[in-house]
Amino acid sequence: MANTFSTIIEEAFSLGIQEVLHKLLVADKICGKEAQASLAGGGDTYNKPYIAKGITQSYTEGTGVTKQNFTATNETLSLSTKTVYNFHLDATDMRQQKRRAAILAHQTRNAMEELKTVVDGDFFYRYQDADYAYGASGLLPKASTNAGYTLSTSNALSSFGTVFAHLLNHTGGIAPKFLVLDPYHMDVIENAAIGNTFNVADATFKNGYVGNFKGYQLYVSNNLTSEITLTMTDVGVAAETLSFNGTTLTWDATGGTAGMIHVCDSATNEAINIAAVLNAPGTGIAYAAGTGYDVFTDNENLHNLQGFVATNPSAGVVLIKSKRGRMSIGTAAITNGSFGTQVVHALAGEQGAIELAYQEEGRLFVNDSPTDSSGNTLLAKEYNYLTMSGIKTFDDGDARLVDVRVNA
Repeated sequence: MANTFSTIIEEAFSLGIQEVLHKLLVADKICGKEAQASLAGGGDTYNKPYIAKGITQSYTEGTGVTKQNFTATNETLSLSTKTVYNFHLDATDMRQQKRRAAILAHQTRNAMEELKTVVDGDFFYRYQDADYAYGASGLLPKASTNAGYTLSTSNALSSFGTVFAHLLNHTGGIAPKFLVLDPYHMDVIENAAIGNTFNVADATFKNGYVGNFKGYQLYVSNNLTSEITLTMTDVGVAAETLSFNGTTLTWDATGGTAGMIHVCDSATNEAINIAAVLNAPGTGIAYAAGTGYDVFTDNENLHNLQGFVATNPSAGVVLIKSKRGRMSIGTAAITNGSFGTQVVHALAGEQGAIELAYQEEGRLFVNDSPTDSSGNTLLAKEYNYLTMSGIKTFDDGDARLVDVRVNA
C-alpha cells in the first residue's frame, strides 16, 4: 500500500502538521518496578513466589502446639507482549517536502503514542484482578453482582472516601494511594471538591497527574477500560447500523462494501458475529448463514476499532469492553437490539500493586531497502518501532486494588 502525501506537498499549507489527540499515559507513574529492575538486562520471565499467611494459637504450659505446614506458590510475569508500529516514507515524497523533518517527527510521535496506549490499556485492564469492587451496591467482593453507579457532586466525596478507607484497612497505609478517573468523571470531582480536600497540581494535567484528593494521588486517563452490553432479540435489519467511536457497521444481506456485516440467521449468531468483528476488525469474515463481515482497509476506521475485547456471556448477548476508554456509541435505533448502560472501570489502589516491565520502549529499527507485498523494491525507508512488555498483578497486589464501576 502506498502513502498518500500528495495532499500536503508544498502549496499553501502551514509549517506544522495537524496534531492528533494525545492520550494521557499514567501506568508508568503508578506501577511496581521490581520486575523491571530484574528483567532490564535480559531474560523473559520474572518469578515471584509467595507463602500463604499462617495463624496464631494459644499456648498452654507443658502442652504441644499444632504444627503448621506451608507451601510456596510461584507466580510469574512474562515479557510476552511484543507490539510494533510500522510506517514507510517514500523517497520521492520526501524529496518534494520542505517539512520532511516535521513529517518524520509527526509519524514518530504517533508511533510512540500508539505503542504506549497499548501498554496503558493493558495495564488498566487489570482492574479485573481487584479483590473488591465499588458500585451501585457499595463495596463488595468482586464476584458479587454490583452494577455501576452514577457519580455526582453529592456522592463523590463519600464514595471515594469509602474506597480509600477500605484500602487503608487492607494495606496498612504505607505506600501512596492512587485514583485514576476518565476526563468526564474528573470534571465531576472538580465540581464536587471546590474547597474540599482537592489541590490542583497542574492545569495542563502533566503526565495525567492532577493533584491530591481525599488522600489519593489523582490521575486522569482516557485508557481506562469501559464496557457495555448489546442484546440482540432477533436478526439484524438490513441498512440499520451499529457505530463505535465514529466507525459504522451496516447490516446487509449480501455485503460487498467495507464495513458491512451479514444479516445472520439468528440472534445468537448475530451476537457471535459482532463479537468476532470487534475482536479482529482487520480480518474479513466469509459470508455464510451465521457469519459475514466486509473488512475495513483504511487506517482511520481500523484505528477506531482498536482495543476492543468482546465476548458472548449468553445467547444473543455481546459484552463489549474497550481498553481505549469510554466508547462513543451511535444513537441510531436498532429494531432487534439494544445497548445497556456503559460503565467505566476507574481504578483505585496502592502504588506498585500492578507490576509493569519493559525491555524495549519503542526501539527503532530502520530498513533502508523495503519491499512491497510482491517482493519488489521500494525507493523508501521503513521505520519499525518495537515495544516488549509484561504486566502482572501478583497475589499480594489483588487486595491493594479496587475496581470502581462508574456509569458513563
